[in-house]
Amino acid sequence: MFKKTVLAVAFATAAIVATPASAQGARVGVELGVIDDDFLGTEEATYGLTAGYDFDIGNLAIGPVVGYTGLFDDDGTDIRELTAGARIGAKLGTGSMVYGTVAYANLDADGVPGSADGTRLGLGFEQNFGGLYGMVETRYTDYQYGLEFYQTVVGLGVKF
Repeated sequence: MFKKTVLAVAFATAAIVATPASAQGARVGVELGVIDDDFLGTEEATYGLTAGYDFDIGNLAIGPVVGYTGLFDDDGTDIRELTAGARIGAKLGTGSMVYGTVAYANLDADGVPGSADGTRLGLGFEQNFGGLYGMVETRYTDYQYGLEFYQTVVGLGVKF
């Protein structure tokens, strides 16, 4: 079911006609993805919210980004990750951008004392569709206590 939903979102995003848009401005979006302790693994399904602001500096865009990620977990454990960082992207032409991210990450789970801090690195592609955007991103997060996770997400959002 989840894979069908992700494919439907991806095809809907691709079906929208791309229009040029400035990289300058605020953005908010939703994400669906998978997370695992193995690269490109699919152990758990995730959902998330993201927000940021892009500053247009010629062929590049740079700016802050914050996020919330949760798990679609059926065992009753509430797991969440909060992130705050930055991204820099290279514009590829008509509303397209490839970007990298670096962020502080904080992971917390019900029933586990304390939380784990870490560093998240990401690589993604974003396509603007007028005031909307679609994106795909892969992420690696290295937490204290030897925890590490790989996540791949697709998302849709609005630019202001």
